[in-house]
Amino acid sequence: MRAVALMDAQGIDALVLAQPATIRYFTGLQTWLWMLPPVIPIVAVLPRDPAKATIVDTDLERGGVRQTTWIAEPTLYGHTDDPIDTVISALARRGLTSARLGFELGVGQRPHLSPSDLQRLLSSLPHAEVIDAAPLLGALRMLKSSEEIERIREATRLSQIGYRAVFDALRPGVTEVELTRIAAHAMLDAGARPSATPMTLIFLAGPERYRQIVQPAVDRPVRAGEQVWLDGGCAVDGYRADFIRSGVIGRLSDQAEHYYAIAVAALEAALAAMGPGRPLGDAWVAAQNVFDHYAVGDATLIPHQIGHSIGLDHWEQPLVAQPGTEDGMVEARPGMVFCVEPTIVGPDGDDEWRSGLFVVEDQLIITNSGIEVLTVEIPRTLFHA
Repeated sequence: MRAVALMDAQGIDALVLAQPATIRYFTGLQTWLWMLPPVIPIVAVLPRDPAKATIVDTDLERGGVRQTTWIAEPTLYGHTDDPIDTVISALARRGLTSARLGFELGVGQRPHLSPSDLQRLLSSLPHAEVIDAAPLLGALRMLKSSEEIERIREATRLSQIGYRAVFDALRPGVTEVELTRIAAHAMLDAGARPSATPMTLIFLAGPERYRQIVQPAVDRPVRAGEQVWLDGGCAVDGYRADFIRSGVIGRLSDQAEHYYAIAVAALEAALAAMGPGRPLGDAWVAAQNVFDHYAVGDATLIPHQIGHSIGLDHWEQPLVAQPGTEDGMVEARPGMVFCVEPTIVGPDGDDEWRSGLFVVEDQLIITNSGIEVLTVEIPRTLFHA
């Protein structure tokens, strides 16, 4: 087991995990409780010996823990019990209160505990050595199994069906909200299922909307001649899809279509520079060279990176980042899954990005011989309705 080997290498006696995606990764637990604020904590205690593992969870979850996890002896608390005291007791019964414990404390970690509960948990372990397990967890989760990859593959298949339905429905007057509903319905009709991991669909159109790239859809009608930007995807058993395509009713301006073509060229250059054994920084350099050639090298969205890993979380590490950074030096390995999206925003001093969002994003798997692009059903070129 890779987790045990890495724990041995770092001298970690047990992992103490409270981040929903990480608990699900290690135990299989699925629960709607993670949709709530962290008022009903769930904590996985995973010693090197799997037989001693437990999940500290509310007694309401007894059936769910039994059905979805491999944990033989969960530690369940009642409505009058203190969950943090229950975690401490679970650690004590396993002789771990003076052990070397790995917690989710680093960048990108979000344990589903209130700040006071996390502080109380840590302060209740004065004799333990608490370390940040984020690097270990990242190393484990960045390499997907064949089962994980099949779920990601299905998520991208369903998401492309949703995008195609949107383009088929593109007409003057249709709203962003209506397009989002069309995509969701198409995915559900094709086999997607409601789950605790919702669809992430960021659809927007029009000059006043382009700088709102992480906002929900609104009841704004689409007009001819403006970019319709589609980002995100659905999830299958928690594993996510994320890619970007754009369309227009008629045509964009000649200048905007020129910038869009540059974004396509940058993406294709980045993909050509990816493969097993290649540093991720190679892809950043390839995309940046295209941008610099067309004099838009300073008009990028996030200058130091052009993509991210994906799995149970929408953004995972490593990032597809520039050389010299920790992520940029990571060598791609078979089983890694990336979303690559070199982006042009605000060219020609357009600080409000009113000319458009010039990005095409593909989702891909690193294979033994190269890459497999999953998002090939919809062309990268701008869709013209």
